[in-house]
Amino acid sequence: PLIRSSQRLQSLRTWSSVVGMSKEESGDVELSPEDRAAKEVADLWRAAPGQEADAAVIWLHHQGESEAMQQMMFGDLKIPGAGRVRWLWPRAPMQPSSIRGHSLVLQWFDVKEYPICRRVRGVPDRPRKDEEPEDVQRAVQRIEAMVKALEVEGLQRHRILLGGFGMGGALALKTVLQSRTPFAGGVICSAWLPCQEELEDRLREGGITTELLWCHGARDGVVEPNLAAEQAKMLKEAGAQLQFQLYPEMQFELSAEPLGAVRGFMVKCLAQEPS
Repeated sequence: PLIRSSQRLQSLRTWSSVVGMSKEESGDVELSPEDRAAKEVADLWRAAPGQEADAAVIWLHHQGESEAMQQMMFGDLKIPGAGRVRWLWPRAPMQPSSIRGHSLVLQWFDVKEYPICRRVRGVPDRPRKDEEPEDVQRAVQRIEAMVKALEVEGLQRHRILLGGFGMGGALALKTVLQSRTPFAGGVICSAWLPCQEELEDRLREGGITTELLWCHGARDGVVEPNLAAEQAKMLKEAGAQLQFQLYPEMQFELSAEPLGAVRGFMVKCLAQEPS
């Protein structure tokens, strides 16, 4: 389940002490609704037989799609050396979409117009309408709530890889960049950085030190390749550990070549040190 998270998340130290308590003891500790929900999710995973995890991958789908297509692409993907990897495929909530006449679609946040570009060509040209920062932040909080539940369960953030395609990749990138603690890695496929203007205020140390892989198609008609390259360059100049790969024949998709690159990146990020 996806849970709305408060702006001020209770510290992991508090969660750890609560998780270690008995049911009677924990009843005396005042938990926020978000922390209580995270603990309940963690307890469910701990109670499920054979569901222990040494690492986790949270993968986010694009607008108007569900997780099913992404599961088909990654269903057979193995990450050798990573131990027991739990894949999580959250589904975006149904929300009114501006580009679809305000009909309800599965989307993490609202997009005002496609394609994703710097300027819309016309007479005269004009800047593209950007996403609403508050809307994007609500989506980030949803994903942070999932990460929080994994941390309560005992999985540290540096063992959690966050990735996605299209709007899911945009949300993954935004979430990683705002994290105070580094993730295992971040994968961005055919995506963009929403609300770029607020980056300076929201960029955190964990986001700068997390390794990122950005795969993009040179023939992408949904997210303009030039914009993606500009944003990737800007992030590198800000200190981000980002590798940008442009595929000459790829459109708005995930073809075999970038899938291979994603697999290699996941192995690199999640492989455990030999004991």
